[in-house]
Amino acid sequence: MPSILDSNLFSAFVQDEIALVRDRLYLTMGTKVEQNYYTGWNFMPTARLAWLPSPRNTLWLAASRAARTPADTDTSIRVNFATLPGPGGVPQIVALLGNPNFGDEHPDAYELGYRGALNRRTSVDVSLYYNIYNNLQTQEPSSPFFESSPAPAHLVIPFIYDNLMYGEAHGVELAAHWKATDRWTLSPGYAFERIHMHLSPLSHDSSSVREAQGSTPHQSAQLRSQFALTRALTWNTSAYFSGQLADPVEPSYTRLDTGVSWQFAERSSFGVFGQNLLRDHHTEFVDFNSSVQTMLLKRSAYAQFTVKF
Repeated sequence: MPSILDSNLFSAFVQDEIALVRDRLYLTMGTKVEQNYYTGWNFMPTARLAWLPSPRNTLWLAASRAARTPADTDTSIRVNFATLPGPGGVPQIVALLGNPNFGDEHPDAYELGYRGALNRRTSVDVSLYYNIYNNLQTQEPSSPFFESSPAPAHLVIPFIYDNLMYGEAHGVELAAHWKATDRWTLSPGYAFERIHMHLSPLSHDSSSVREAQGSTPHQSAQLRSQFALTRALTWNTSAYFSGQLADPVEPSYTRLDTGVSWQFAERSSFGVFGQNLLRDHHTEFVDFNSSVQTMLLKRSAYAQFTVKF
């Protein structure tokens, strides 16, 4: 990648809410307009319709279009994966190269949901979604070429980023809020997702479909608890479950965080917290391309002092 790169980004957003039927039916429409250094102008519209059959219940649906514009790594990265012996003793380097003509990736999102209060102590939120993806990133083999620097002279076997994958994803997300007692509140949640990807007939990629479909867990869940020990002392606990990843292969894991906060003044508080308490460490993602750093999350503890002005 270049050592210095100057680029400009222009972005604007406009939105309006229209009451089709006062206190019952609302239409929200808007669009984001963006101009970026690599691909120029993008328009990302959205439309949302909300129906309130009663003051405590809302049904809604939405359609949106977004864009992931190219980053420096998409257009100019160079990662050497391996060095292999070649004919006549000439070394061969397998490398991943950026593509200066890499284009925007476009998801079209369709959503349907319900949000409501079942009674004075319980509320729920349910949403279904179906996303269509176009021009997604692939790694395509390209023509080998010689390099004399750095020495010794070598043959580069390149793979270059391109936009030759498409597909769809669908899923459901559930969340609830239950005030079990005047002091204790529980908030469970659950998510399910499936991803299906396909290659363009022009693609010779052998890994992107597998990685796109396998890098997100099919199921995840969480349970958050808040308990008021006293008026000033609150105990918060959160448990998170994430299903296994298929590619890269990572086992499922459960994470537990907990902490106590003391509100010793109207605008000041102090807390002590622990994270990842069930295991000494775990990984959540492994990037074989080395374009982002793999994170190893360890058990930890910290104290936090907060003052609000």
